[in-house]
Amino acid sequence: MKYALRILILLVIFALSTHSTESYVRSPTGGGLPIAWNLTNPRTPIVSNGRVVYSLNPAGSDDLPYSEVERVITTSFQSWEDVPTSTIAFQRGPNFASTGTTNDGVFQIFWLENSTTTDDGLNIAGALAVSRLTTIGGEIIDTSLVFNGNEFTWATDGRGDAADVQEVATHEVGHCIGISHTPIGGSTMFPRTGRGRIQGRSLSTDDQIVASVSYPAPGFFSSTGNINGRVVDNNGGNIFGAHIGVVDANGVVISGALSQPDGTYLIQGLPPGNYTVYAEPLDPESTSFFSRFVLQNFYNNINTDFQTSRDFSVGVNAGSTTPFDISVTRGNPAFDGYFVSDPGGQAFFNVASTLVQGQNNVRVGIAGPGLPQSGNPLSISGPGITILQTRFGSLNSGFPLILLDVNVSPTAPVGPRNLVVDNGSQRTIVTGGVEIVAAGGAPSAVTTVSAANFVNQVAAESIASAFGTNLATTTAPAGSGSLPTSLGGTTIRLRDSSGNERLAPLFFVSPTQLNYQIAPGILIGQTSVTVTNGNGVVSAGNILVEAVAPGFFTTDASGRGLAAAVVVRIRSNGSESIEAVARFDPGQNGFVPIPIDLGPPTDQVFLALFGTGIRFRSGIPVVNIGGVNSQATFAGPQGTFVGLDQVNVRLDRSLIGRGAVNIVMTLDGRTANTVGVSCR
Repeated sequence: MKYALRILILLVIFALSTHSTESYVRSPTGGGLPIAWNLTNPRTPIVSNGRVVYSLNPAGSDDLPYSEVERVITTSFQSWEDVPTSTIAFQRGPNFASTGTTNDGVFQIFWLENSTTTDDGLNIAGALAVSRLTTIGGEIIDTSLVFNGNEFTWATDGRGDAADVQEVATHEVGHCIGISHTPIGGSTMFPRTGRGRIQGRSLSTDDQIVASVSYPAPGFFSSTGNINGRVVDNNGGNIFGAHIGVVDANGVVISGALSQPDGTYLIQGLPPGNYTVYAEPLDPESTSFFSRFVLQNFYNNINTDFQTSRDFSVGVNAGSTTPFDISVTRGNPAFDGYFVSDPGGQAFFNVASTLVQGQNNVRVGIAGPGLPQSGNPLSISGPGITILQTRFGSLNSGFPLILLDVNVSPTAPVGPRNLVVDNGSQRTIVTGGVEIVAAGGAPSAVTTVSAANFVNQVAAESIASAFGTNLATTTAPAGSGSLPTSLGGTTIRLRDSSGNERLAPLFFVSPTQLNYQIAPGILIGQTSVTVTNGNGVVSAGNILVEAVAPGFFTTDASGRGLAAAVVVRIRSNGSESIEAVARFDPGQNGFVPIPIDLGPPTDQVFLALFGTGIRFRSGIPVVNIGGVNSQATFAGPQGTFVGLDQVNVRLDRSLIGRGAVNIVMTLDGRTANTVGVSCR
C-alpha cells in the first residue's frame, strides 16, 4: 500500500481574554480533503475494536486532583460518543508519562506546567490548549492534546478565575476527531472561550451534525437531507470561503458550510424541513468574531470582498439533496460586526453572548466598522425576543456600536441566534452571536469596568462598576464613614493570581449594578470577581488589574462630555479660590458649562480633574487641552475619597476665548476618555 505525505495539523483554542469539512468545518488536508479516523483500520495503533484509545499523563494538572482530571476528561469524550447518529467511540488506555506531541502511536493528553514548549518543540504560548494531528491522505493516524498550565489556571467548577477543563477538553476532542472551528457562536467548536465559561461542555446541533457526517451511524444519511450548490458573484466568478448559514424555523442556527475554491458547497445531515439560508463573508481581521485566521492554511486565500446575501427559503427532504446556488454582490461590505457585548452591554468580546429565558430588560449588542447609527438596524433572529430600545455609541477604538434592550420570553426557543444588522441596502450577520439558554442553564456572569469611563480596564485601588443580574436584593448606597465590605447583604470577593483574597469596599449596590473599589492589596494581574447577594446567589467574572487605567469622571456620569472638575485660582497676593466648571440647568435637565475666566496675567489658574486608575503611574501625564500641551503639576490620590484620583493642570492663557475645548490625557501609554470644559 502506498501512503501519501504525512501532514501535521495544529488546532488551537484561544482565551478571549486579552489574547484560537462545512458551518461545521471538517479539518482539511492541504488539498482540502476532509480528515477522519478509519475506525476499522487494523494498522492504526491508536484505534482498537472501532474505538480511539487515549492515554492520560499521570502528572495531571497542578491545579486539580488527578481524580478530578480523569473524571472531566472522560465526560468530555463521552459527550461526543453519546451523539446517537454517530459511531465515534473512545477507550481509556494506560497512563503515558510523555510531554511530546509527535507521531508515536499514542494519543497522549497532558498539561505543560513549567513551560509553554513541549519536549518536541511545539510552542503553545497564548493558547488554552492545542491538538496536534498526523494524517496520511485524509486518514488521521496519530494525535495528542496538550493543555497550557503555565499561563492559565484550570478548574472544573466553572469559577470565574479559571479555564474550565471540561469545556476546553470537549472542544479539543472535536479537533482530535477531525473537526475544525465553526463560525457559529455558541457551538462547542467555536474557536474562543474564556475563564468561567462552561457553555461549550454541551454539544450544539452543529457539533452533533459534523460528528455524524464524519462517522455516520447506519441510517443517518437516509433519514437526513443535504443542500449543495455554488456561490458566485454577479459576474459568475467563484466565491471561495463564503459561509453559508442554515437557520431553522425558530431562528436557531443549526449548521452551514464554507464554499470551496470552485465556489461549491455541501451541507449534509440536515433534518427534513424548511430552512433559511444565506451566504456571508468571514471577517477580515484576526481579532474579530470569526475570520480565516482560525482555520487551516487551506483557507488562506478566501474571498471576503463581497456582501452578505439576502435570506433564501430552502426545503430539505430525507435521503435527497436540494440544489441551491447563491449569487452575491462583489465589493467590500460597508459595515461588519466584529465584537459582541456581554449580557450587561458594558464590555465587548469576540465570543457569543448569552441570554436566559425569562430575562427582562437585558442588554446585548455588537460593535464593528461602519455600523449604522440611526433607526432600528439591529435585530435577533427567531421568536421570543422583544426589543425595547435601540441605542448607539462607539468603543474607544472608534468602532461604532449598537445596543438593544430586550425582553426574553420564558418560552423563547433555545440555541444560537443571529445578530442581524440591516440598513436597507446592505446587511451583516454575526452568526450565532447570541445564545438563548434555558432558565437556570447558565451561570450568572458579572462584568467589571472602570466607574469613570465604563471601559473594560481597571487599575489597582481604582473605583470600578460591576454589571450583571441578581447582584443584590436591594438598592443601597454606603453611608458616611469607612466603606463597608457588605452592603444590603451583598459582598464582592476578589482573588488575585497569587491566591490572595480581599473583600472589596462597596460604594453602592443594586440588582444590576455595583460600585466598588479594587481592594488594596490585590496584585497586578488576573483577578477573579465573586459576587454573593443577600439570598446567596453567586455571580462570577474575572478582570485584569493593571497598574494604571486612567479614566476621568464627568458631570453626567456617562464618561463623556463635561469633566467633573474644579478651577483653582491663585492670585498675585497669594489668595486662593475654588470655582465650578459646570452647573445644573433645570430647563435643560442637565449640566451646562460655566466658562473658565483665566483672569489677569498675574493669576495662576489650574484645572483639577477627578478620575481613577491614575495613582500608580510611573511617568508624567501628557495633557492636551484644546490642542495646547499643558503642564500637569500633580497626578495622584485625591486624598479624601476612597479610590479617587486627581490631576492638576496649569491652564495656558492661549485658551482665552476658545469656548468649548477637549481634554486628552495620555499616561504610561494609556489614553483616558476625552472630556471637556469651556474657556472664555
